[in-house]
Amino acid sequence: MRTFVLRTLALLAPLLLAAGAYVAWPLASALAIREAMRDGNVEVLNARVEWDSVRASLKTSLTPETLAKLAEDPEAPKRSLWQSMKAAVAPRFADTVIDRYVTPENLPVFLGYRETYKGTIRPALGLKEPPTVLAGTILAGTSLDKGLSFWKRVRRAVFTSPRRVLLEVEDQYYAGRRYTGTMELRGLTWKLTGLSIAGL
Repeated sequence: MRTFVLRTLALLAPLLLAAGAYVAWPLASALAIREAMRDGNVEVLNARVEWDSVRASLKTSLTPETLAKLAEDPEAPKRSLWQSMKAAVAPRFADTVIDRYVTPENLPVFLGYRETYKGTIRPALGLKEPPTVLAGTILAGTSLDKGLSFWKRVRRAVFTSPRRVLLEVEDQYYAGRRYTGTMELRGLTWKLTGLSIAGL
């Protein structure tokens, strides 16, 4: 009997490890996207975000009040004359704010991780880094520390299919702000294909 149990465990262990790695894969991709937004890494954002579908999902999730507030932001990327005329003639064109903000360069500004200063984009000043899970240990600042700290902020992670995951994550800098992202496996890369924001 003991031999049977050991053989069964030996057979199941690789399957359990593979399943665990598969579950962790989209979470690691979401963390890479978050780090790229914080660092302003346009290359990683272009590789891991499907911008058209993310813009479409944001347009349906943001309230008219939030869009109006963003449109009046003096730090907002500048609109063309035609975009300004459309916005003045028809308020329903407020979703053009999303088109301006939700780009690899401007999404980190939109979310507050970076800021515009004298025509350039730099890290946002005054963001207080909260303590990480492994702060004060020799593992502080490592990939493991970043991964565990990210996992601590995950409120919900649901596989809706083997190639699609919904993640709800709290923002580490802005209390009350939550992101719900849709991650989809495209080829061998998990990509962000949808996003909604609460508490903006």
